[in-house]
Amino acid sequence: MLLVVFICAFIMGVSLGLLGAGGAVLTIPIFVYLVHMDAQVAISGSLFVVCVISLLGGLSYYNKSQVDFRSVVLFGIPSVIMVWLSRTFLLPWIPDPIWNSNDYFISKSSFLLILFSVLLFFAAYRMLRPPVLEASNANNSKSYFFILFNGILLGIITGILGAGGGFLIVPALVLLQKLDFKKSAGTSLIIISINTGVALISKIQSLALLEWPFVLAFTGMAILGMFGGTKLSQFLSSDKLKPLFAYFILAMGIFILIKELY
Repeated sequence: MLLVVFICAFIMGVSLGLLGAGGAVLTIPIFVYLVHMDAQVAISGSLFVVCVISLLGGLSYYNKSQVDFRSVVLFGIPSVIMVWLSRTFLLPWIPDPIWNSNDYFISKSSFLLILFSVLLFFAAYRMLRPPVLEASNANNSKSYFFILFNGILLGIITGILGAGGGFLIVPALVLLQKLDFKKSAGTSLIIISINTGVALISKIQSLALLEWPFVLAFTGMAILGMFGGTKLSQFLSSDKLKPLFAYFILAMGIFILIKELY
């Protein structure tokens, strides 16, 4: 089973390096359903793994001049604020259990996984949806509003569910900031590394619950996959790979939802 887990870590790294998204989408289910971590511990572990590999991947793109720091600032300010607010106030506010009756029981961990499955459905939709060409002609004030909205939503998603949100960042950068896909992927990785780093610092005590030898080994395999993904991005078309990945995470979302509800 450990071999399967490390193979999955490698695949997750490839996804993040190739698409600029997919880190937590794969890491959290691996930690919960293969390693049998509690969902809240898995979220902390995912934040660490995604922070490290997205930073290294982002630096790799930076060395190729494929990071737009203006977009990092535009996305980063609202999302960092919301990450901190979500981790500090919103996450502790969620009760445990969420629902407790004679017929049904939903723990906080199960509730977070149900929310995560909904996030996977949304991510799959964003990846499968054809680009809205009219967005490239939007005026600056409208573009800034959508970037601000996406930044706030991204911060909540990262703070509560431990997901980097590359599926939100990359399309917004392509459509609103008019960046090419590779520059969007590199910029996305830098934004993700900042947000997940802030999320970790805001709840740093949660790191004590992790099994560090395993988490570090998992991170190492993911790093290898991520560098493989950045190399593959020079030869493979992400437009052809995104639909396959979207259907995969859609299936994973259905699996998680059924698993937690039934």
